[in-house]
Amino acid sequence: MKQFCDLTAYCGVIFDMDGTLVDSDKAIAKAVEPWCQMHNLDLDMVLKTGRGIRFKDFITHFVPHLDIHNEAKNLERAEETFVNCVNEVAGASRFIHYLSEIKLPWVLATSADKQNAITRMQTCQLPIPAEMVTAQDVCKGKPDPEPFMLAAEKLGLQTHQCLVFEDSEAGVTGALEAGCDVVVVGGFCQLTHPRIVARIADYTSWNTTIEEAVKTCKG
Repeated sequence: MKQFCDLTAYCGVIFDMDGTLVDSDKAIAKAVEPWCQMHNLDLDMVLKTGRGIRFKDFITHFVPHLDIHNEAKNLERAEETFVNCVNEVAGASRFIHYLSEIKLPWVLATSADKQNAITRMQTCQLPIPAEMVTAQDVCKGKPDPEPFMLAAEKLGLQTHQCLVFEDSEAGVTGALEAGCDVVVVGGFCQLTHPRIVARIADYTSWNTTIEEAVKTCKG
């Protein structure tokens, strides 16, 4: 599988956030661990099953008898407590800057709530996009294609014109079903599909290639 793809083949980019632009694994685990202990759930199982999906959806999966809305709000607020545990995925800032340089618009499609999305991006000193799709904006979260369809709409594009960067199986599944091409970030998603066009550990190698191309163009 290629580590790069031709960005000029697309009219817009859709980024997931957690695991794709920011590394929030530690913050999420710290927020969810007390909740798992309270409900006698295995933390690792919950984190694996819930990767990439909204809190309300994995709460429904594990403990459907609870007040889903209140439980999700409590977990979202708990996440805010550990925002200092969140870090930029290596090279993400430079890569986003490059998209601006080549005037390729981008949008977030995240399963986080809007407040956590903004706070995490700010903490990692990443730009806040003009448009974003968050947990509250969709009736059906990932792996449903709705977040990506709405994100493409916010860009004024068709889904097949968009390149999605995702790390989770739920996210990749939703993006593919929406009709987007996908770059898989990190090693969590092992799905294979003709429209998975590249796999990257982070953005550092891609940025190096971009810098070399710019130097070549400048002669």
